[in-house]
Amino acid sequence: MNKVAPTAWLVAYRRTLSDIPLGGDIFGLLEKPDISDDLLRPRSAPQFEARYKLVNKLLKKSNTKQVLELASGLSPRGLNEAKNFDVYVENDLPDITKQKKSIYRALLESDVIQSQPDNLYIVAGDVLKDPLFEQVTNYFNNRRPIAVINEGLMRYLNFEQKESLAHHIHALLKQHGGVWINPDISLKSIQLSEDASNKGHVAKISQLTGVDIASNRFENVDHARKFFENLGFIIETHSYLEVTNDLYSIKKLGITDDELKLLNGDAVVFVMRAI
Repeated sequence: MNKVAPTAWLVAYRRTLSDIPLGGDIFGLLEKPDISDDLLRPRSAPQFEARYKLVNKLLKKSNTKQVLELASGLSPRGLNEAKNFDVYVENDLPDITKQKKSIYRALLESDVIQSQPDNLYIVAGDVLKDPLFEQVTNYFNNRRPIAVINEGLMRYLNFEQKESLAHHIHALLKQHGGVWINPDISLKSIQLSEDASNKGHVAKISQLTGVDIASNRFENVDHARKFFENLGFIIETHSYLEVTNDLYSIKKLGITDDELKLLNGDAVVFVMRAI
C-alpha cells in the first residue's frame, strides 16, 4: 500500500464516486492517512469530476498534441489520455512522483493496465523553480504548441507564488505557443459554499496542510481575471456547469440541482494564452 498526502487521498477517494477510468484502481492501492471521516465530503464529488472532465474537454478543443500536467498528484489522466497526444509530461514533487511510479508499476503487475504509454513521462520538480521548466522543454517539439494543465494546485499557493508560477508558464507559452488550462481559480464564494455544506471544512484543510488556503482565494472572477491579464494573458472563461450532463456522480449520489449549483455554479476554468 502507498502512503500519500491526506489531500491527495481525499481527491482520489472522490474520484471513485465518478466514472473516471482508473480512479478506483488507483485508490485501491492507497493507504488511508490519519484523517477524520468528516473530511471525506463524498457529496462534493461532482465538483472534482467536473473539474477533471472539463479540463479534458478543453484540452481536446485546444488541438494541442503536447501536454504538461503540473502537480499531477494521483490523477489518472496521464494513463488515460497520453494515447491522444504526441507527448504527455506529468510533474510533481519528488516524493509524489516516486509514489506515482510505484502505483503505475502495481497497476501493470496486477494487469489493470497492459502497458504504460511510451510517450508518458513523469518528471520530478518544483513548479516554483526555473530548473523544472528548463527540464521539461527537453521533452517537447519547439515548433509545436503545448497545453499546460493543473488541478488543485493554486489554492495552496499565496499570491506571490501564483505570480511566480504564472511567469514561468507565460515564458513557456511564449516559447512554444499554446494554452494554459487552469481550473484552479479558487474564489471566496466557493469557500463559503464549502463551509455551508460542511461547517469549518476550509479551516480543517488549512490545519491539515499548514497552508492558509482561505487567504489564497481570489475575491471573485473579475479579481482573478485582472490578476492574470496583468501578467500578460488573454483569457477565455468556462463554467464547470458546461459538463453537467457528463457527471456520473450526481446520479450515483442523488445530488439535487440546488446542491450542484452550490458546488459548481461559481467554479470556472480559465483558458489562457500568452501575449
